[in-house]
Amino acid sequence: MVRRVFILTLVITSFFGCATTPIRLVAPKRPVFEIEYPRHRIKIEQPLILPYRGIYLNCYAAIRLKRYIESMRGTELNCVVVDFKNDVGLVTYDTRVEFAKRIGAVKPILDLESIIRICEENGIYLIGRIVVFKDSILASYDRGRYGIRHKNGGVWKDRAGNLWVDQYSSEVWDYVIDIAKDLAERGVREIQFDYVRFPSRGDMNAMWFFHKTEDIEREDLIVEFLKKAYISLKPHGVNVAVDLYGYTTWLESMKQEGQNISKIENWVDVICPMLYPSHFHNDFKKNTNPREYYIVYESLVNGYETIGREKFVAYIQGFDYKSPNFGPEYIGNQIKAVRDAKARGYIVWNARSDYSVLFQLLKSKR
Repeated sequence: MVRRVFILTLVITSFFGCATTPIRLVAPKRPVFEIEYPRHRIKIEQPLILPYRGIYLNCYAAIRLKRYIESMRGTELNCVVVDFKNDVGLVTYDTRVEFAKRIGAVKPILDLESIIRICEENGIYLIGRIVVFKDSILASYDRGRYGIRHKNGGVWKDRAGNLWVDQYSSEVWDYVIDIAKDLAERGVREIQFDYVRFPSRGDMNAMWFFHKTEDIEREDLIVEFLKKAYISLKPHGVNVAVDLYGYTTWLESMKQEGQNISKIENWVDVICPMLYPSHFHNDFKKNTNPREYYIVYESLVNGYETIGREKFVAYIQGFDYKSPNFGPEYIGNQIKAVRDAKARGYIVWNARSDYSVLFQLLKSKR
């Protein structure tokens, strides 16, 4: 695959294989990357990229991280995604970002240093999730200064009543990136951006972007945000990941949401398409059996035609929504699809962080 050349150039000086021990992963010395900027070079350490086999923990579940790790012990699971800025806009740890404190976003229910230490002691790869543009706290601050506005006045709300910040605001970008840098500087090894898009539900025609000063395609704006984040974060030695709609592996562009996988891939290390079978149209792959296997497998293989396989880590379904046959086999079929497609790995999503069915599956395979 041909790589495009940008101002940011990565020069790999070493590489080694991935550990396979389920929990006690002892990483060798990290490979060193060099980032070349126009006037200077910075040597950094790049965290080891594992074969991802993980789960998502919301901020309240992450308080019980040790319990989850005990359940993970002896299974193939080796990483966790933890909410450090959720989809309400809550910053869940003691951030040093003053703006987060000023807008009332900080609720430090998580002890960041403790979470990092527990993960390191147990060989768990820690990924920090940051929700970007879905943020009711920031959108409502200062009379909606940073929110998407409604053309008839006030702050625009999506169909579910959620507020979104203005994607064109450079101050919003800086705020999100500052939180990501704070996490990176304190030891989080990967930053995963979610909701890096425009809204897709609600009265789209009523949205007014107060901070929009030039005509730019939505997908190009999203790319510019990720580019700025990537350049800002790489000197801190972290991987940068992005969550995308599952349909991005099938469509050349999702113009309304602003997601174009072929443009985005240049500015992230990891791409996480959300391949939940429940979120595809009912007719999609309806004649395949098991449907959950073929949705995940064919979505990945189709995505490889655009950017290759090395960056794909699939989010798979760990919940029963619109899935009457949900159970251990349902999750197992998705995991098998990821393996058969030879993706880099998978992360199981359950919004409540209830993984009893997943643990039932994995422990039956010991």
